Amino acid sequence: SSGINAEYGQKVLSRPQPYPDNHTEEKLFLKSLKRNKNLKTYSFLECMSQGQLPLQQLSCTVSFFLLHFMDIKVTDSMIYIMSLVTVMGYLAITGFSLHEVRTIVLFGGFLFGLSPIIQTLTRSISDDTIYAMVSICLFTNFFLHDYSMTNGDYMSKCVSLNAAIFAAVCLASRLDDLNNVLGTIIIAVLTYGVIPPVRQKMAGSKLMPFWTIFLLVGSVYISYVSVPIVIIPLIISAVACLVIVPAFFVYLQKQKDNIYGPWDEAVLKDLGCKGTRDIYAE
Repeated sequence: SSGINAEYGQKVLSRPQPYPDNHTEEKLFLKSLKRNKNLKTYSFLECMSQGQLPLQQLSCTVSFFLLHFMDIKVTDSMIYIMSLVTVMGYLAITGFSLHEVRTIVLFGGFLFGLSPIIQTLTRSISDDTIYAMVSICLFTNFFLHDYSMTNGDYMSKCVSLNAAIFAAVCLASRLDDLNNVLGTIIIAVLTYGVIPPVRQKMAGSKLMPFWTIFLLVGSVYISYVSVPIVIIPLIISAVACLVIVPAFFVYLQKQKDNIYGPWDEAVLKDLGCKGTRDIYAE
């Protein structure tokens, strides 16, 4: 802590002193003790707002997985609509340019060309093994997904996205219809490649709660139609994300007790007042 000591003078590192730089007078040692310095606390509503992010990702993952068990015949027109929505979402994120158009054409060409291969890729592997692999990949995606709404850890985001796409390929390989294979991959790209960046742009927007409700209601409806027993853990997870975990976090903030004092590493502070260049230790 900087300041004037009547016996020892100032803690100025740029001036010769008759005592060590780390010296603190014994009777003043605990007087410089500070608790929870620069502590930032969060309200319950702020924590609940952040809890929407994992709930949205969970809703998308549950919907994507359970769609596989619904007897839906994907038509050509559905493929065109899903492709158009995915392309528009991608261009809204990256901006329209010749490079992005080439990327879309290249990816679309590979996807359409490799669909027959994907359809028979895991034919020799049992269903139990495939669904176990899909579950592991989707859990990996959920736990490594970037919920910071910023440009977080690049490696974590890549692993999360690749895990989701691999899960989509595994699910698509169990389908008999080529359009269903294409639809599964396109939905995966839309769910895990396009929606998260759009959600990042929506951070702090008043639309976020409505988007959360839309995804949650959609996942509950899909669960009701395909596997109704999933509704119970889904509702419990929603309550945990929006109520229990935020409330517990707010409670833990009151238990936080960080102490700061002369034993901490000094922080250099250049006051630069009136032409002086004295460096103070804080």
